[in-house]
Amino acid sequence: MAIRGNRRDANPIVINLEGPDTKLNRLSFVQRDLKEKWLQDLIERHPDILPVSEIEPAFAPLVSVGYEVPTTSGSIDNLFLSPQGYITIAETKLWVNPEARREVVGQIVDYAKDVSQWSFEELESKVRNYNTQRHKRNEGIMDSLRRMEDIDQSIEPIIVDTITRNLRNGRFLLLVVGDGIRESVESMADYLQQTPQLHFTLALVELQVYELPGEVEKPLLVIPQIVARTREITRAVVRVEGKAIESVEIGIDTEIMTNRSGTKRFTLTEEDYFSTLSHNIDDPADVGVAKKLKEDMEKEGCITVWRQASFVITLPDPRGSGQVLSLLIVYKNGTVQLSELANQLRTVGLPEGIALDYANEYIQMFSGIQMSTKSGYPSRGVTFREIRLQYDKFESIIKKAIGRIREAAKE
Repeated sequence: MAIRGNRRDANPIVINLEGPDTKLNRLSFVQRDLKEKWLQDLIERHPDILPVSEIEPAFAPLVSVGYEVPTTSGSIDNLFLSPQGYITIAETKLWVNPEARREVVGQIVDYAKDVSQWSFEELESKVRNYNTQRHKRNEGIMDSLRRMEDIDQSIEPIIVDTITRNLRNGRFLLLVVGDGIRESVESMADYLQQTPQLHFTLALVELQVYELPGEVEKPLLVIPQIVARTREITRAVVRVEGKAIESVEIGIDTEIMTNRSGTKRFTLTEEDYFSTLSHNIDDPADVGVAKKLKEDMEKEGCITVWRQASFVITLPDPRGSGQVLSLLIVYKNGTVQLSELANQLRTVGLPEGIALDYANEYIQMFSGIQMSTKSGYPSRGVTFREIRLQYDKFESIIKKAIGRIREAAKE
C-alpha cells in the first residue's frame, strides 16, 4: 500500500515573554562544518532522538550497543538493541555526497546480510568490545539493556531467544539518518520498493538543525523528522531469509495498524509472541485461545499491551483519566493470570469490590485455586486448555467486570 503525502517543513520559533520572538533558520551541516561522525556521536549519546517508537514500537527504546561495528561488508555506523531483543542498524549520511545517494541502500542491506550470519555469542562479544572501548566497562547485552529497563532474571532467557531468532531471520530495523533527504533519495527508495529482486523498504530519518540565539557559541536545536513520501518507508522492517550470503532473499514484516480500508497487519511483537507460544505449547487449539481472547476483548473496547513475556488486556479508565486498568495477563508459556485490579480501581476512584468479585468468580470457575492470603489475589494462573474448555463462561466473567467498571464510572 502506498501512503503519500506532502512533506511539511516549518521553522520553529523561540517565544520570548519579555522581548521579541525569534524565528529560527535551518542550517545545513556544511554551514556549521558538521560531519557524519557528528551524526554518529549524536545518535549514540541520544538514541531517543530517533523516533523509532513511531516506526515500530518493538524496536524502542533504543539502547546503543555498537559504534563502527566491523562486518565483512564494512563498519556499521551505529547498532542498537531494544529491551525486547530487537536490533536496529543505523547508517548516517550527509546527502551532499552524490555517491551517498547511490550507495547507502545497498550498503545498509549488506550490513543486514552480514549481521544475520552472527550467533548470539558473536553479538555478545561485539557488545562487550563496544562497552569496553567506548565506556570502559566490561558489560554484555543484558547489562546494557538493564541500563534502560529493570529486567527480571526470569525474563532473560526470553530476551536471548528473541535476539537469537531475530539474528537467524535477519529481522532488523534499518535506519538511514541524514541531514536532509533530497527528492532524488526519496525517488530512489520508491524505485527500489518496486524492484522485484530486492523487495525491501527503508526507514529514512531526517535530522533538521537550527541555530539558537546566543552570544558566541550558539547552541543547536536538532529536530527529527520521519520522511514519509514513499511507500510506508517509516513502517518497514527488513527480513533476510537464507543462510548463504550469495542467495539471500529479502522481504518485509509489517506492523499492525488499521489503514483506511480497515484491514489489519501484524506487529513484530505480536508475531514474536505467537511464534514463541507455538513452540511452548503443543495443541494449536490452545494457541487459538490466546488469539480469540485478544480479539474478543478488543471488541469490548480493551487495549492489548505487549510486554517481553506476555500481553496484557487493559481497559481505558471510563472516566477519562488517561490511565488503563489491567484485567488479565496472558503469558507466552500458555498461562493466564488475573492482574491486581483492586489497587488500580482505588487509584482512579472506582469501587475495589468489583475486583474482589471478579477474582472470586475466577476462583470458583477453576478447581484447585484459592485466594492468596498474602496478596489477596488468586493463588495461581490457569492454562489455555482450562480456559478453552469453559471459554464462554470465562469471557462472561471478564465482560461482567468491564460492565460494572463502566457503570460505576457513571455514578
